[in-house]
Amino acid sequence: MLKKKFNATKNWIHVISLSCNPVPPPNYGGIELVIANLCEGFVKLGAKVKCYSPGELSLQGVVHIQTLKKPSTLFKEGGEPNTQEHLNVINIQLQKNLVSGDIVIFNHVAHYRFLRKRLGIFNWLKANFYEIAHCIDAGMQKNIIYPSQALADTLGKPGVVIPHGVDLLLNNAPDLQQREEALFYAGAVYKEKGVHIALEACKRLGVKLVIAGPHDKDEYAQIILSDANVQYLGVLSAAELYDAYSRYKALVYMTQLIEPFGLAVIEAMAAGTPVITSGKGGTGETVINGVTGFIVDTAEDIVLAYAKINTISNKRCVARAKEYSIDVMTQKYFNFLTNNNKKTNTSF
Repeated sequence: MLKKKFNATKNWIHVISLSCNPVPPPNYGGIELVIANLCEGFVKLGAKVKCYSPGELSLQGVVHIQTLKKPSTLFKEGGEPNTQEHLNVINIQLQKNLVSGDIVIFNHVAHYRFLRKRLGIFNWLKANFYEIAHCIDAGMQKNIIYPSQALADTLGKPGVVIPHGVDLLLNNAPDLQQREEALFYAGAVYKEKGVHIALEACKRLGVKLVIAGPHDKDEYAQIILSDANVQYLGVLSAAELYDAYSRYKALVYMTQLIEPFGLAVIEAMAAGTPVITSGKGGTGETVINGVTGFIVDTAEDIVLAYAKINTISNKRCVARAKEYSIDVMTQKYFNFLTNNNKKTNTSF
């Protein structure tokens, strides 16, 4: 049976997660956090949602298809991103569950590549398939949902840009003048994130670089984290992260890659915290230069930006963050998915 138009009262949205974390992740896990936000937002809009993920699911109103009893291990985000067992369960369950008009959302390049032939031609024909690009790669050749225009331009495959949304805690954070003289970095500790550039700037400024996030225990991370100028907080929960964002003068995010989006940037601005960033990828689209932070290139640029940090308004940062709420994101997704699926198909 060929696909029909998605009917919100009859059809399901199937959201496919990774094998390395439950949904939502207990601590670090950017992709799983976006998945959790999407699932909750879709349910709030009245959609019927199934989430395919390992471990336990703690999202009200979402039907859970458990792929593994426990998440996989030995990967910096919590385990191997897509084990064979995880992908096999997804294949079996999609073949069992899909009906004409359903929507399937992949969240990793391996999902489409594994299922391309295994899922069967009739399932490809009756359901509507999309892939969210979370990295500088995508398995599908079209129907890509990009979190930033920069990533869309880099990959060049047909799709739509819908920025991620985060759960904005929006507690009353102190004014910048009342905060500790230090720069904060939230994210994985590896060279491509430019943590060494932030550290060099902090040494010139004579302030601490406070870091929260996972690392691979490689030489780069060990050199950074053992530096006397660094205070390492470990991997923090969402509430602990918000407290950290609220405590320091600015978030420094000197990614040297085309950042697909940069969740930490929005989380920081929700705490009224300016962002000093390289502006690569999505960070150059979410940060307004001179208004919610500064877009810079070098350690010396960070030093100059830090000297002007008190000119940034907490309220402007919070206002910018509100443009990237879960409600805003899921409404854009829902509008696109429900209005677009008559036209969509994928090669198989």
